[in-house]
Amino acid sequence: MSRMRTTALATALGVLALTSCSSGSDEESKPITKQLGQGELTQAVPGVGELIPGWEPYRAKGEISKAEYCADKDKSPKGWVRGSEGTYMYKGSTNNMMQVSICLFDTPENAKSSYTEWKGKESDKEEALKKKVGDESVLVINPGLSKDNVYGFSRSGVVTIRVTFDYPGGDTTGTQDMLATTLKRLQQVQDGKRATATVAEQASKADK
Repeated sequence: MSRMRTTALATALGVLALTSCSSGSDEESKPITKQLGQGELTQAVPGVGELIPGWEPYRAKGEISKAEYCADKDKSPKGWVRGSEGTYMYKGSTNNMMQVSICLFDTPENAKSSYTEWKGKESDKEEALKKKVGDESVLVINPGLSKDNVYGFSRSGVVTIRVTFDYPGGDTTGTQDMLATTLKRLQQVQDGKRATATVAEQASKADK
């Protein structure tokens, strides 16, 4: 093979590899832009067999009935459309609880405004995630009067996600993995697929 053809082949392979990596990255960061239905939001909430080991649903996935539950509870966030949530317990005990809430808004701007209110103003308690989830995300360690809680917040396009984790013993990885899993499931539903992403899968990706 001539030197020119070898160089051309190497260049082509390099472009292919770069395109592949770029495509994978784009897929991971794809924002939620569609006005998903109630059933689609509920499907995106992780369920049995899709959770952190030891965790199980405390009750069936449910609809979020009030807009106030998607921001500061004293205010009704502008542009709220609908929401779904799931509540979980650890090894059958309600001493350790986790909750995932998904909230849909009419525009990214209104979702962003709600995200800002939801996470609160305790900037001294905020901590960056190991790997950003969505357009913006943050952890809030022991928010308000909580002594050992971790809250995780994420916004992706028109959707906000909150994960609350009671008594994780200072470990934030469970909160991060649940945020990432929920967003991935939303992306799957938006693409017209079944929500199949699990926490184990997202935890594995986070460790790479």
